[in-house]
Amino acid sequence: MEKIIKTGIYGLDELLGGGFRENTINLVYGGTGVGKTTFGLQYALFGLNRGESVVFISFEMTEQQIIRDCRSLGWTEIEEHLDQGNLKIIQIFGEDMMFPSLDLVEHIKTSIDYGEISRIVIDPLTYITFYLNKEKRKNLSMIFQGLRDIGTSVITLEESLFNAQPQLHDIIMPMYLADTVIQLHNLGFGEMYNRTLRIVKHRGSRHGEGLYPYTIENGLGIVVEASEKQIDKVKPKTIFDGVFKKAEEKAKEIGGDLGARLVVKINALRQNWTREESPENVLKLLFETEEEIICW
Repeated sequence: MEKIIKTGIYGLDELLGGGFRENTINLVYGGTGVGKTTFGLQYALFGLNRGESVVFISFEMTEQQIIRDCRSLGWTEIEEHLDQGNLKIIQIFGEDMMFPSLDLVEHIKTSIDYGEISRIVIDPLTYITFYLNKEKRKNLSMIFQGLRDIGTSVITLEESLFNAQPQLHDIIMPMYLADTVIQLHNLGFGEMYNRTLRIVKHRGSRHGEGLYPYTIENGLGIVVEASEKQIDKVKPKTIFDGVFKKAEEKAKEIGGDLGARLVVKINALRQNWTREESPENVLKLLFETEEEIICW
């Protein structure tokens, strides 16, 4: 069974079907001041406090600035992790990095014992020169795959870059390449929905599809405040287990490789069925289509 990596963001994992999938690229984007760096640090510290190793790549902040920001949020343990060597902060000047180089992946591998790296944070991967031609975009895809081979990554992006360069459609390439995309938004009104989180995509797992209010609290970080009703929409419905069981029995009656594959499909559907209505119509369509294929 695929391992799930807890995000450490309070209230988010329930909306992601448990968390991030292991060895994936998870993109967090939004405007200035929405909490992207806080998200990355919170994700990193959650793993560090459970014995994991983390590499934090910063294109904007020095190690001392990161320590200062953590202190201001009450996360004083960051210095302990730095001293123990299970956290490595690497600062790279983005203006000097005119081409997204695979050396970035090698740099991460050699910063901490390769086999021990669990989490990677890159904050932010925003420089426009990364996405200006086909060759650079191809290299970015290779970098993402290299990151997947090492661990589970959180990468932040500055949303204002997209707005400033609307003619560069390929600038959103990182969003296509990522496994999960989360948008943070700040309206600036000071009301409950002043700050909202939206899960744009989350490959291979069910996820919430609404707008969820969040706050940034000292000592905690980001807290997503979804209602019980919103959370319930993401949970698989067990009341239809009997319907799925009947469908599995019918699939077994078909027998052979096809029957076995249908059982797998039905079981996957059952595990991810979050709708209030019965799956009977969907299952009926499944069998009608498959039986038609059999006839051919």
